Amino acid sequence: MPLNKRSAQQPTLRPLVGIARLAVVLEVFLGLGALFGGGALTLAPDGHLLGMPTTLLAGSPFSSFLVPGIILFMFVGIAPLIAAAMTLRRQTFAPLAAVAVGLTLVGWVSVEMVVLAGIGSLAWALYLVLGACISLIGVAWLRSSREVAKPAPDLRDRSL
Repeated sequence: MPLNKRSAQQPTLRPLVGIARLAVVLEVFLGLGALFGGGALTLAPDGHLLGMPTTLLAGSPFSSFLVPGIILFMFVGIAPLIAAAMTLRRQTFAPLAAVAVGLTLVGWVSVEMVVLAGIGSLAWALYLVLGACISLIGVAWLRSSREVAKPAPDLRDRSL
């Protein structure tokens, strides 16, 4: 009987590669911030918790921040945290989830820029760069994991 029953029952997880750890950090950063922002907009659809007047929504299809807050909470808040959890659980689709998170963020910020046209924000640039970085990290991670998974060529067969 092994000394440690737990080690006999659970296989040890392989360590996360650096790019996967970076994806987790960025996804958690993004997710927690969006949970806060989306939660605040959902709890106070008039925007007063974040100091955002509803007049910002003048050119949009929304009269309050309720629907944007819910969307922000779900897609930019919860989704990145799920992607980070997928990475920590070493799930196969984690790199694709990172790509999806990054593209979702770029899409969110792009729509926000169009709807709230005329209001410039350094935060938009930061989040566009963050979304692009998360997507590119996911693509690089996906490519590197595919290269690792390729079988080594058989060097014994050298016939031409």
